[in-house]
Amino acid sequence: MKLKRHIPNIILLIFSLALCIGSFTFFSACAGHGVTVMACHWAQNAVTALGALLTGMSLAAIIIPDRKVKAGLELAAVLTAVLTAIVPGVVISLCMMNSMRCVSVFRPFTILFASLTALAALASAVIHLKKKEQ
Repeated sequence: MKLKRHIPNIILLIFSLALCIGSFTFFSACAGHGVTVMACHWAQNAVTALGALLTGMSLAAIIIPDRKVKAGLELAAVLTAVLTAIVPGVVISLCMMNSMRCVSVFRPFTILFASLTALAALASAVIHLKKKEQ
């Protein structure tokens, strides 16, 4: 397996893993208050699940040898990453105060890494679609 031809998919995998793991560790949303579960907790869970889906798509794109299937997975990853970027605040509402962790840390992290993931997936898809049969 030549590592050079998998570099775009490895970059996609790194961004997907960062999104998946970071959303519930370093860049998590607000902690619950006692037995109360805040809405931002569900946004965090949705981002983590979509990050896991993106990670699976990235791994599949590395393993599958057919370039057209890779491109299809990568285009699907673009749409999934865009959906992931709009989950906190648009699909699932966050706390109202700008000083809350979900608004000041979790949402910018999600938007940044979902955007990077979408760009990496789009670049990888373009590379695989333009590549000639070997």
